[in-house]
Amino acid sequence: MKNLYSSELTKTTYDCIIIGSGMGGLTTAAILSKAGKKVLILEKHYVIGGFTHTFKRKKYEWDVGVHYVGQVNLENNLMRKAFDYISDGKLKWADMGDVYDQAIIEGDTYNFLKGRENQLNQMIKYFPEEEKAIRTYYDLVKEIGASYITFFSERTMPFWLSKTVGYFLRKKFYKYSRQTTYDVIRTLTSNEKLIAVLCAQCGNYGLAPQKSSFAIHGMIVEHFIEGGNYPVGGAAAIHNSLTEVIESKGGTIAVKADVKRIIIENNKAIGVEMENGDKLYAPSIVSNAGAHNTFNNLIAKEIQKVNNTKELNKINPSVSHVCIYVGLNATDEELKLPKYNIWLYDSYKFDAFQNSHLETTDSTSPLSYISFPSSKDPSYQSKHPGTATIQVIGSYPYNWMKEWEDEKWQKRGDVYEDKKEEIKNILLEKLYAILPQVKGRVEVCELSTPLSTKHFSNYAHGEIYGLEHSPERFNLLQLRAKTNYKNLFLTGQDIVCVGLGAAMFSGVITSVAILKRNVLWKITKYKVKE
Repeated sequence: MKNLYSSELTKTTYDCIIIGSGMGGLTTAAILSKAGKKVLILEKHYVIGGFTHTFKRKKYEWDVGVHYVGQVNLENNLMRKAFDYISDGKLKWADMGDVYDQAIIEGDTYNFLKGRENQLNQMIKYFPEEEKAIRTYYDLVKEIGASYITFFSERTMPFWLSKTVGYFLRKKFYKYSRQTTYDVIRTLTSNEKLIAVLCAQCGNYGLAPQKSSFAIHGMIVEHFIEGGNYPVGGAAAIHNSLTEVIESKGGTIAVKADVKRIIIENNKAIGVEMENGDKLYAPSIVSNAGAHNTFNNLIAKEIQKVNNTKELNKINPSVSHVCIYVGLNATDEELKLPKYNIWLYDSYKFDAFQNSHLETTDSTSPLSYISFPSSKDPSYQSKHPGTATIQVIGSYPYNWMKEWEDEKWQKRGDVYEDKKEEIKNILLEKLYAILPQVKGRVEVCELSTPLSTKHFSNYAHGEIYGLEHSPERFNLLQLRAKTNYKNLFLTGQDIVCVGLGAAMFSGVITSVAILKRNVLWKITKYKVKE
């Protein structure tokens, strides 16, 4: 197996060891490598990329976590420039078209259009009597978009500097992050249908409007407001391009490399110990394993710090999910499949239905998210001719699968397989209700559960969005690149927020903290070679 971990790696000297090859880890590694640092990435899974990896069954291929990315269609946007910089300009993007999201709520259809004015005017057409509220809402979203850069940039600072000036950089963002999405929008309108429509993309951060921070809602809406895009070549094109950069600069990525703990001596991180007993050392250690995993599991109990774990452990993990991966024996064009994503809701009462779902064992998710990876990727037909792929995702609490958590992957028994079959059929019926033309064309249908996510990502509760995006989450000052263990750094979505773009920027933030350089200046000046 290419990149397979070997004890031979202990014989090499590294400038930085990174735990996990998700987007934050890969970005950190790419930037450090381009700065002349020798990097080693240790990945527990047998493939590189975290949620950017893809998998195949027969003649089909699906992504596992990348469904669309915003702002990369804008050549001078910082998001686009950062992706260009870390991939040496090799990562290309396909536009999803004028409609990038469609919400279907109790049978009513609402399209989210590309472009701020287009989307705003479309919402006014749906709710003409609510024009003032809609305009004010989009102004607030824009305001959040202008405030989060300073908020997250503050997380590159050392603690002493943060204590003196940090509050002033966070203050504007706190105005929105400390309120729930519902509470803010409810001050603008009492129209519950409008509130639901404006919140229809809440599945992107996994929390209903009455529980989510308005800051995460605003950031997600702002991120996609100029349209959705998909990596040409599928999600794997992301980690493939970054791997090429890292390895070309002398970096190493090792898979099936299970880190047991971070070695800390005298409050200083000096290396990592592997499950097989190997020890590797470096001046900087970066964890891309998530905040809960890092502070609760990768640091020995006797040296864990209460100020790291006490408040952190009050923040719940994000919701877990089930997903069916559907392979069709016809093309997207033949089946008239869209590029846009579909958010399918049973009711306008998002919170009430979601709460009931979470409290009622084995109930059906009131939200189903339908994505069309083959339709989004212009290169898909050249690799998989005559086929198409779809994913249907629903929430599914981890504790409903807990009885099988100690069983091995693919060996969890008949009762578990029967439960999977039941869930699979429920999601298929939801798909057929929206797109009846795909019925009879399904050649492959495989379901993943929260246990699948736990097995491959090592998140304890099968969560894919890290920490829950509640108002309390954004108050945690410890969710920053530099930890209170010397030379130990965090990266990944927990120090910014959910999403590929946020995870990528976490790597930028972590790189700034390690290098103590203005990495953003290099990114903004970078130009793709023709």
